[in-house]
Amino acid sequence: MSQGWVWLDKDGLAARSIVCITNRANGKTVYCEALKIDRNFLDEYNQPPRFSITDPKNSIVIGYWYRWKLGEIATQADHEFDVRPSNGCWGKFRACAQHPQIVVRIAIWLALCSVVLGLLGVALGIISLWPSKATAELPVARGAADRYG
Repeated sequence: MSQGWVWLDKDGLAARSIVCITNRANGKTVYCEALKIDRNFLDEYNQPPRFSITDPKNSIVIGYWYRWKLGEIATQADHEFDVRPSNGCWGKFRACAQHPQIVVRIAIWLALCSVVLGLLGVALGIISLWPSKATAELPVARGAADRYG
């Protein structure tokens, strides 16, 4: 229920890939981690009273959080999804930002704020090192330095 992954059997996906799942019916998308449906998973999952998976290549196991984000889709029903890998930085950020656990969502937003503030600090530091026109045009005072010099 509160895990940040789905189970599916899609060729070409690396272990624990980030995927973007799009509901074809309404266009809603989620980014999450994808785990592979394998024999061990099927042996554990296909226990009564659960719905048995007979065609893993055309099945996907999605927790409530992601079903809700995809448009409150029903369980044990046919739905049309587009699933594509999204292992870049943007996909990983979106997977964390849409994670079912609040601590993960808060952590990613705090990390983003930290990066923005860090970049702002670097920019302000660089700007402070540039000489301004006002200080470049000031006359140099000579009398005091010559006396105490």
